[in-house]
Amino acid sequence: MRRFIKFFKKTTVRVVSFLLAVLVIVSFFVFKDFYKRQGKKVLSFYHVHQGDKFYKKQKRQEAIESYKKAVKYYPEHYRAWHNLANIYVTYEDYYSAVESYQKALEVKPTLQAARIDYGIVLAEAMFNYDRAIEEYAKAISLTPKFLYIPFIINNKVTTKHNTSVAWYNTGLAWRGKSLLAGEKNFAARQYLQNAVESYKKSLKIRKTYRAYYNLAIAHHLLRENAHAGLSYCKAIYLEPMNYEAHYNLAILLKDMKNYKASIDEFRKAGLILDVGGNGANARYIYDILNEATRSLVQDGEYQYLVEHLGDDSQIKGGQITYIGGKVVITQELDRAMVSNFRKCKSEAYFKNMLENEPQGGVF
Repeated sequence: MRRFIKFFKKTTVRVVSFLLAVLVIVSFFVFKDFYKRQGKKVLSFYHVHQGDKFYKKQKRQEAIESYKKAVKYYPEHYRAWHNLANIYVTYEDYYSAVESYQKALEVKPTLQAARIDYGIVLAEAMFNYDRAIEEYAKAISLTPKFLYIPFIINNKVTTKHNTSVAWYNTGLAWRGKSLLAGEKNFAARQYLQNAVESYKKSLKIRKTYRAYYNLAIAHHLLRENAHAGLSYCKAIYLEPMNYEAHYNLAILLKDMKNYKASIDEFRKAGLILDVGGNGANARYIYDILNEATRSLVQDGEYQYLVEHLGDDSQIKGGQITYIGGKVVITQELDRAMVSNFRKCKSEAYFKNMLENEPQGGVF
């Protein structure tokens, strides 16, 4: 009996193994297309992995070849299409980029980042602002299911960031439309108002220098000076060593004949450019500073210039030198500059304007 049981077990194992082998062989013939597709998919993922490595190493041509192989084996690999499009943008091959973005979105219409990137190319490279605004609107309307795994993934944060970026770029597109319409066109003003609303929606989600700066420019173009000034101040607070906001705030103040505050901002913008080694732009700013200075003298404020423009008491010996014709400063002075430049002295001036002439809320 024991021998029979032992024989039965061995025979059963052999029969089952044989049947499984036969089933596998038969499945290869019956489901040949399925196995072929899976094999191609594996090859595609391998080439995407290779492309990612080349991409990180800035070997763009090799990355393009890898991604092309990936989509050849598996055309539904949306990430390969998206990365391929992004590389085409760096080569300024915008038509190939658009085609690749469209392929990615055909496969996965909810790919928010690709839709935003597609909109940016439509707006900034092809000046098709209407199509760009449509794509941004689609990106904003996406409501994916949130997935949170501690220390691994939190797509809620990514989605909020992308939505903020989409609103910001919507604002840029509306401003682009306003420029095409022309300064005196009524529609241009409405487009700028749309830009303002878009920037504000971006800022509700995420406070950034670029959003505040471009919000300020839109208000500036609309002649909403108080809002423009306060938005420039918000931008300066976030990135005090970026000369653009200081410079445009100085222009605004100069046009408003607030020469004292204007001179202060021109000096900051010029010094930032000097420290950054951008002497040509710094000289241009100093030329405008001289105009503001002359206007202040004509207004009888010579004493103010004597007291303020000659005051370098905060800069101690050894903190600033010239090397190769460029301004070089110590870390101590650099920290002091950041702290000082973050203070927007004209903020109270603009707040007072709003109190006397209410024009709506400011973020």
